[in-house]
Amino acid sequence: MLGTWSSEATSRRLQDASMYERHEQWMARYGRTYKDIREKEKRFNIFKENVAYIESSNEDANKLYKLSVNQFADLTNDEFKVSRNRFKGHECSTKTTSFKYENATSSMPTTMDWRKKGAVTPIKDQGQCGN
Repeated sequence: MLGTWSSEATSRRLQDASMYERHEQWMARYGRTYKDIREKEKRFNIFKENVAYIESSNEDANKLYKLSVNQFADLTNDEFKVSRNRFKGHECSTKTTSFKYENATSSMPTTMDWRKKGAVTPIKDQGQCGN
């Protein structure tokens, strides 16, 4: 019985060491630094939980998407929401107006693929746009 606990403890330490190395590589990739060891330990634990969630989610064959570790992996959901979802938008006018293109001719195409016109660009990280 003692041997089983010992091997489980050893396995857990190896997993933590591997995860610690993964966190260090992630920090280097995204240029992340922390103010002190306490903050680093907190962020490591969040990172570890997020990686476990990502791996668990990706094991579900019924999901049509896959998650991956990105630059937000050391944030809690609440921290992510606060840092990225600040855009409040503008209030839409309730005033009704006539349709601007009411005199458009029937020679206009019924559909338009803006990708073919070069009007659609790749996705960009807009940071905290909307603050």
